[in-house]
Amino acid sequence: MRHCPYCLVIVRETDERCPLCGKATVEGELQRTETQHLPGSTEYPSFRSGKEKRPVQVDEIEPKLNSIIAVELISVFLGIALIVTVLANLFAEHQLSWSLYAGLGILMLWLVICIPLILKKYPWIIFAVLGPSIPLLIFVLDVLDGHISWYLNYGLPITILVELCITLAALFIGISRRKGLNVFAILLLAVSLLCVGLEGIIDLNLYHRLSLDWSVIVSFVCIPMGGLLFYLHYRIMKKASLRKLFRL
Repeated sequence: MRHCPYCLVIVRETDERCPLCGKATVEGELQRTETQHLPGSTEYPSFRSGKEKRPVQVDEIEPKLNSIIAVELISVFLGIALIVTVLANLFAEHQLSWSLYAGLGILMLWLVICIPLILKKYPWIIFAVLGPSIPLLIFVLDVLDGHISWYLNYGLPITILVELCITLAALFIGISRRKGLNVFAILLLAVSLLCVGLEGIIDLNLYHRLSLDWSVIVSFVCIPMGGLLFYLHYRIMKKASLRKLFRL
């Protein structure tokens, strides 16, 4: 490799002199040397043997920075809402009463929004944190009434049902190689499962028997629509996009 020993520019093998400074070129591996450049001359990047430290790209920093900023903004907004709620409760009743319920709701909202942003690279840790946290907060809501009344019959089963539907939907979406209309199909099936389970929990507690009514109607709409979306995704969209099919 022929280069200029003065300005450290790689030149062609046939160049006996550097086209920039006119110095005689040499052949061999480039070594980093401290040289004093002429005033007004352009500095060229130096080469060093071994591995070069890769510069950090801007697009590698921005996603992480955006997540941090989003968590900070959400925390500030929800913190202000919590403070205003507590102060309003104290001003109106000179004690904490309904603001306890609102505070737990705000804390639950922060967990649901911010934990996935903080741990977005670790989905299973997100489920491990949110899984027990949400039922625990709902249990505290019931305890604030002075006794446990609706948690065991409604709060815990419904919370587990919602978490199960979200987990299954996220799992099937995550293992899908090609994501498109199949995502909406999976969500429709999850909504159908949620509605059937929700009505089943309510019926068993109110009537002590399973009598599905409105959830069946929802399923009759969601399941065929989900099947159609699956068909469009795996059969039609694989061959051509909707834009080409309908000449959009």
